[in-house]
Amino acid sequence: MKVEDILTEVLVRLGDRDKYDIKNLPQDDEEINTIIKCINMVVSEIASDYIPVEFEEEVEVDNGIIPYDKLSKRLINLKNITKNSTKIVTKMYPNEILVKADGLVKVCYLYMPEEVKLGDSIELSPKVTTMLIVYGALGEYCLLQGRYEDANLYDKRYREMLKVACRVTKEIKLKHGWWNS
Repeated sequence: MKVEDILTEVLVRLGDRDKYDIKNLPQDDEEINTIIKCINMVVSEIASDYIPVEFEEEVEVDNGIIPYDKLSKRLINLKNITKNSTKIVTKMYPNEILVKADGLVKVCYLYMPEEVKLGDSIELSPKVTTMLIVYGALGEYCLLQGRYEDANLYDKRYREMLKVACRVTKEIKLKHGWWNS
């Protein structure tokens, strides 16, 4: 989903849609920048606390050490490290991961998405909808503006949608019955 799509929905609900040309949003507008900060806060909260984003990449291990800055994304939590489809024993430290292997390994981890700006796309789980982020950003923005009743309303909608997005769905299988014959 694009930042502009979320921004447009936020502006519509704030009643500011006519104030801006959505095709040419100003880069230095205080209100736009504040809304984008709110979007970033919501994306960070979702990715770190509710629906983490998983990434896998190949990394070269030097002397049994993988520094975090060698990873292409900001690590939140390590899932596993494998070499030739075999899990490798690892230990995490504040600045690096110790690995009982050398050479090329596959690192699977959860990461914190980068802060977004105008023109960027937000990459989260497909469970996270545009409106989920819109309501979260509206709640944060209204809170910052001192619009506490609106902030409470939007935050409540955000939390309800977040519960739905976090819900684990299981496949329901019906036994073969007379209705199938």
